[in-house]
Amino acid sequence: MIQGIMTFITSISINDIILTILGLDTLRSVLASLGIVKRETPFLGRIIYGKYDIIIVKEVMRELGYSSQQTEKIVARLKDVAKKEKYPESDTALKLLYILSKYIIKFENTISYGLKSEGKTLSYSYYYINTMEAVHNPTDLKELSHIMIRLMKYNKENRVDFIIVPKGGNPLLAQYIANELGVSLIIAKDINDSARPQESNEMDRVGRIRYEGLNLLLEKSPASKFKGVIVDCNTSGGTQLAIIASDFNDFVKKCNLSIESIRDCYVLFKLVKIDVNSEKEIDIDKRFTDINCKLHRLFDLDEEDKKGLYNISSFADYYEAYTNGALHELKNKIIDKSKYYYNK
Repeated sequence: MIQGIMTFITSISINDIILTILGLDTLRSVLASLGIVKRETPFLGRIIYGKYDIIIVKEVMRELGYSSQQTEKIVARLKDVAKKEKYPESDTALKLLYILSKYIIKFENTISYGLKSEGKTLSYSYYYINTMEAVHNPTDLKELSHIMIRLMKYNKENRVDFIIVPKGGNPLLAQYIANELGVSLIIAKDINDSARPQESNEMDRVGRIRYEGLNLLLEKSPASKFKGVIVDCNTSGGTQLAIIASDFNDFVKKCNLSIESIRDCYVLFKLVKIDVNSEKEIDIDKRFTDINCKLHRLFDLDEEDKKGLYNISSFADYYEAYTNGALHELKNKIIDKSKYYYNK
């Protein structure tokens, strides 16, 4: 039997072997280009796609006039971004857009969310970006935290002693950021929280209940007044963040604490809020400037942008969405609407 197999093998010419390999590679390339088999399919997806995407990128780069050396550098950079999760400052917003696209949910009918005013909810949308879910993914939690820290550094936030986060906001994200920066975390009870004590002539004690973690901060001995910022994953109306900033500053002043007034609030992005009566965008930045505070973020997203995020969610990974150009296209649309604030 073995002799028969050897005879069969020797009877196959080298041309037959080459033609067979070429035929299989052509079939693999066709399947890859058609997308019949998903990239994430175990084993088969790896066999079919292999380095198919990289080959396409290289060919496109050469067609555009890039040298082989330049092309190799670009491909290496993209692979570094996709696999090692390292990316330059200029790609920070692109990375955030991709992460958000993984957690956007589309509804058949509009949903409402946000605080109510005069019995009417102020935000309606076909989409919901579930950033609260995103932070339960360790990798995405790390990435979102590092993006927030980049935003803080971009705005010259060189010294921070503590971070305040709304209890009804995103404490997991704030905790990770605080740990990365090596600073204290304070969780602020919402004004409507039933466990939040009301006004009292013992404001010092009341404040320590309203702001969980404040005691630990005040036990430290700073060289100068403590400096803090408020953080959350996102905002639309900004009401909760503005109330916390104003309330905390009043508390610090009344109790004469060695803490600087809160002057900066940070979110990764802001959702454009539309007034249900005028159908015009509500300027929430004024709400912060009125209390001598500033709201920082990478960009604002309107309904059209959320639709763009939902379309990006169909890509298999960041590398594919990046090379396709969809992320750059969405970013440029945001820039064209003057809703982009991270000019790296």
